[in-house]
Amino acid sequence: MRARRPGSCVLVAGGVELVVVDSRLERQARNESLIREMNERIEQLDRAAEAGLEGEHLVFEFLCECGAGERGDAGCEEQIEMTVAEYEVVRQQDDRFALLPGHETEELETVLRRTERYVIVDKKPEAESFVEDDPRGASSN
Repeated sequence: MRARRPGSCVLVAGGVELVVVDSRLERQARNESLIREMNERIEQLDRAAEAGLEGEHLVFEFLCECGAGERGDAGCEEQIEMTVAEYEVVRQQDDRFALLPGHETEELETVLRRTERYVIVDKKPEAESFVEDDPRGASSN
C-alpha cells in the first residue's frame, strides 16, 4: 500500500485503489484552470503588442496561476513576468501552470522549472482531472 500524501486519502474497494483529493486542493486546481483562461486572453493581447514592437524578448505581465486565493477567491492577484515564448512552453501541456516563486503547493504539483521570475509546475496525477478543460485543447502528455 502506498504512503498517503497530505491533502488526500486512499480508498480501496473491490481491489481497486482510489486516491481522493481534499476539496480545498480540488478548488485550488479548478481556480488555476480559470486563471489560465484569463492568461490566454492576456497572451493574445501581448502577441499583438509584441508584433507591433518587434521584440521577441519583451517581458509581459501574466497572472500567477497558483489558484490559492483567500477565503475561496478564484486565485491570487500577484503577477509574473514572462516573454510570450516562455509562456508558450508552459502551455504545451494542459496540466502545467506558471506561478510566482513560492506559490507552489507540494501536495498538488511538482516543480519542473524554477527561475527568478516564475516557476513552472506540473499537476500530480490525482489532480489532473480538475484541469482538463484546457482552452487550447492541449493534452497532459
